[in-house]
Amino acid sequence: MLNNLQKTVCALAVLATTSLPALAESIDVRVIGTIDPAACTPTLSGGGTVDYGTIKPSALADDAFTTMPEKQLDFAINCDAPAKVAITAYSQRGASAVNTDGTLIERISAPSGILLFDVANTSVVGLGLDGAKGIGGYSIRLAAGTMTADGVAVDSIQSNGNTTSWAKTPYGILFNSTVQRYSSWAATGTTTPVAFTTLAGKLGVQAYINKASELDLTKPVALDGLSTLELVYL
Repeated sequence: MLNNLQKTVCALAVLATTSLPALAESIDVRVIGTIDPAACTPTLSGGGTVDYGTIKPSALADDAFTTMPEKQLDFAINCDAPAKVAITAYSQRGASAVNTDGTLIERISAPSGILLFDVANTSVVGLGLDGAKGIGGYSIRLAAGTMTADGVAVDSIQSNGNTTSWAKTPYGILFNSTVQRYSSWAATGTTTPVAFTTLAGKLGVQAYINKASELDLTKPVALDGLSTLELVYL
């Protein structure tokens, strides 16, 4: 009798075990998407080209740097919705900016005696190379006093090395000789970047040319500066 009972219990146990549902393979449901900031597009008149035209060798100093006049382009940023942005600049010509002693560096303060935008020690980048010699350098500014956001005058502000510590600038120079510089705009009298859909103003470029004695002027020497302006959403 005991044996029959044990067999019955065992049979029930087997039936109970085998009647459990088999575990199925699992699949995840993932809910994704992106909340994207407003899309902004920077534009420059003239296709972004600053052309100094033909420069006669006689216009260059033989043993001193020659400062060229400032050239200006129309600059604008257009967004499809109000956005806070900054702009930063990168040179694409590597170590070609000519220093006071003739050495070549990617970003430097303008050589001694060179005033760009009527300011000493303006940060500059290079104009490319003539053989092993640097052709010169140039600086870029977003001209303070010309900038409007949605038709209202705004102050130019800058932050060096980050996008958190802003200060008003009277010059709007896009480069810093030691760290990456960010430029933005604020309501007059403030230092907090303002949101806008349309920003407009003037971008200025001013160059200097190496000593004529350092260049091979028996052939054409092409100024070859190239910088990329990049928008950063704040």
